[in-house]
Amino acid sequence: MVDLIRLPIQTSDGRPLMHKFYRQTHDPQGLIVLFPGGNYGVDGPLLYYLGEMLQASGWDSLALTYGYQTRMEELSVETIPGLVGECIAAVKYVLSERVYPQVAFAGKSIGASVAAHICQVETALETARLVMLNPPLGHAFFDNTFVETTQPAFLVSGTADRFYDAAALETLGASRAFELCVINDADHSMDVVGNLEASMEAVKRVVTGAVAFLQTSLT
Repeated sequence: MVDLIRLPIQTSDGRPLMHKFYRQTHDPQGLIVLFPGGNYGVDGPLLYYLGEMLQASGWDSLALTYGYQTRMEELSVETIPGLVGECIAAVKYVLSERVYPQVAFAGKSIGASVAAHICQVETALETARLVMLNPPLGHAFFDNTFVETTQPAFLVSGTADRFYDAAALETLGASRAFELCVINDADHSMDVVGNLEASMEAVKRVVTGAVAFLQTSLT
């Protein structure tokens, strides 16, 4: 059984901010923190099913919302510091309330950059695990941050993603180790355009691969 808990967290400009925190009624197996993309929410299939699978395995799940999204604004350089601060506050609060045998971050697109940044600056997260879903390869905020992290990582990209960059992947792989999952013909949402069966198979492959990565990392 899980309970939906409201966190006493505010946006960077002082407004109430609702995250979806599902807390197990028994001792948890771990905590998964889900970081949405700029236009890909935590109810998108990649994040939703990853959270659902881990909840079923006994994990707590914290699905974040960004304050700029609640203001109906566009993501910009100016919104990033507040976004990062909101996420750090939520993560710290949850970690202060319960001891977890395993902590994992899963970020979609810009969420992957934010998750990597938090793991870089928060020393208490040095044993966390990272799942990077369609990160913005070739962009400094992701590449420069990710190479500075040391947490075990599972990185996913689709060959039809506008951010897919084989050269950037090779450069990253030369700088730090990570597990890689590349989905042929999948775009930035992990959709294979015009092919529902292939799109569903892509999501299944990514989610099952990420769950296996996180669960085997416990041993």
